[in-house]
Amino acid sequence: IPYYYWAQILHQPLLLELLTKSDPQGKEALSSALILTEGKFLPSLVATLKDTLTIVLSEGAFRLHIAIFTVLFGAILAQIISKSGIAETLIKSAAELAGDKPFAIGLTLTLVIALLFTVLGGLGAVIMVATIVFPIMLSIGLSPLLVGCLFLLGLSLGGTFNLANWVLYKEVLGLSQSDVFKFASLLGVVFFIIILIFLFVELRRSSTFTHWSVSNKEKESERVSGLALLTPLIPLVLVLGFQIYNLGVSKDKQFVFPIIPAMIIGIVFGVLTTRKRGVSSINILTKSCFEGIADVAPAIILMLGIGMLLKSVTSYPVASFMAPLLRRVMPESGLTYIAFFVILAPLALYRGPFNLWGMGSGLVGIMLATKSLPPVTIMAALMSVGMIQGVCDPTNTHNVWIANYLSLDIQAILRKTLPYMWVLALLGLVIAGVRYF
Repeated sequence: IPYYYWAQILHQPLLLELLTKSDPQGKEALSSALILTEGKFLPSLVATLKDTLTIVLSEGAFRLHIAIFTVLFGAILAQIISKSGIAETLIKSAAELAGDKPFAIGLTLTLVIALLFTVLGGLGAVIMVATIVFPIMLSIGLSPLLVGCLFLLGLSLGGTFNLANWVLYKEVLGLSQSDVFKFASLLGVVFFIIILIFLFVELRRSSTFTHWSVSNKEKESERVSGLALLTPLIPLVLVLGFQIYNLGVSKDKQFVFPIIPAMIIGIVFGVLTTRKRGVSSINILTKSCFEGIADVAPAIILMLGIGMLLKSVTSYPVASFMAPLLRRVMPESGLTYIAFFVILAPLALYRGPFNLWGMGSGLVGIMLATKSLPPVTIMAALMSVGMIQGVCDPTNTHNVWIANYLSLDIQAILRKTLPYMWVLALLGLVIAGVRYF
């Protein structure tokens, strides 16, 4: 940029003449002095700092406040399910009902894992559930690789219906609960079919391993009541039940059950149905609160950062700069939408741009600010390709732990599951392309 640019802005003919005739050092000195003396640079810098402090840092920290509190209550409920023995009893009861047939027990336990992870979350929950499930699956002859893959499939299927995940999509994209429910339920059905195909195909391919006995006997005192086993279902039944009810009534009679109250009701139900003599329910609840909050602290910190990033990239200067670039590459029809996201779906791996918990949070903010795609189509795309990240990504801490526990090469999990998850992403995008374009 020529040094006399500033003189032109400030309409100073004399200074313009000095700048055009002076030597290079003189030009630089005069232009710098001009900027400072005319008060154009410093006020702009101060305004930028103010915007950073108030909009990006202050408002950004509260951008996802509802999602943060949902995660907190979900973590407390997860701790109650873990500490009370609900998860362990549910898994072992399901294994007993399924018998010793590999397909039946593999499918049953995968669905139980999915049910648990509609509420549970975090590496601690993965370790707790996996150390119960893995010996049971291995004891009926399933290969370690198949066991690890089934666990990850169940975990991600549960994540599709995890209410805390729904709130994150709602808050980031400004969607209604109904928008998320309608797509997530369809994707969940397709996911279940993919799991059936995976289990059928891979059981035929995998070798049979030697059985060893695993004692499923528990002391009667360690078992929880059948009523307590309903605890993970309580929030889901309340939220999904009213969503289904709303489909058949007029708008004036519809009621969207809030997710946080559903979590609280689940917490109270879990505490009341798992009471034991000599054990204070208040102490269990208090301990669950402390440990639950500690368990999700890293996720909350990440969500604070995502909120700040969203505020930054949706600001006018950034959005106005990025809008022309994004509009040139973003799909405009259902067919191009499907092709675009299917081809680039692996970018969800390794915390890439299609991972909402990675670089994707910034990309989502830019797409929202530039209005390059409707929010509901962004949600559908991220949820579909996100299945690849949830199951296959070698950078997931739960993938690393599972591979280590089962003595597997973590890349083997990626190679085994990626084709199935890519097909799932394709089918999810086809559903979105048909529904929203």
